[in-house]
Amino acid sequence: MRRSTAAFAALAFAPAILAADGVLALPPPAQAFSASFTETRSLPGFTQPLVSHGNVDYKRGGGVRWEVTAPYHYLFTMDAYGMQETLPDGAQHTIDAEHAPWLAAIQRIFLGALGGDTTALGEYFFVTETPRFAGRQLDLTPKPGPMAKAILHISVTGAAVPEHIRIDEVAGGVIDIRFQNSHAQATTP
Repeated sequence: MRRSTAAFAALAFAPAILAADGVLALPPPAQAFSASFTETRSLPGFTQPLVSHGNVDYKRGGGVRWEVTAPYHYLFTMDAYGMQETLPDGAQHTIDAEHAPWLAAIQRIFLGALGGDTTALGEYFFVTETPRFAGRQLDLTPKPGPMAKAILHISVTGAAVPEHIRIDEVAGGVIDIRFQNSHAQATTP
C-alpha cells in the first residue's frame, strides 16, 4: 500500500512567471528538494482516515528517499538501479531494475514526475497543466492500461516543489499529501 503512495507522491513543479513577451512561462523545477509531509489516506468502508508523517528527499539523477516517521517507520528509496524498502518490522526488500522490467516503467513515472517531466508523464497519463499565480497545477488522468485500473486521477499543485498532491483511486480511496518546510536547490550538490 505504501509503495503505490510513494510512487506518486512527490511531483515537483515550477512557478509561473510572465515572460518579456507577456506569455506565461514555467521555469524548470528544482534539481533537488527536501520536505516534510503529512499523508492522509481515506479508504472506502473506514470512518477514520489513516494519517502518517515523514520526510522526502529528491535529487535529479540521484533518485528519491521517502521516509514515514510516524505513526510507524517505513523507508522507500528509488534510483536508476532499483528500489529498496524497509518495513515497520525492520524487514528489508530490494528489487534490482535490471531483473524487473515493470520497475523500469515505475521508475520513469516516479522519477519523471518528481523532476516535473511532463513529456515522460505523457507516456502514461493525459496531462493538463494550468498555470497559477504562484506556480501551477498538473492534472494527470491515466491512459488506458494497468495504471487506469488503479488510479482515477492525480492532481498536483506547487511551485518549484510540490505543495499538495491528491490521488483519487478507482476503488474509491483518496490519498492526500501536504508538503511543508520545503527546501529547493537550483542545482544538485
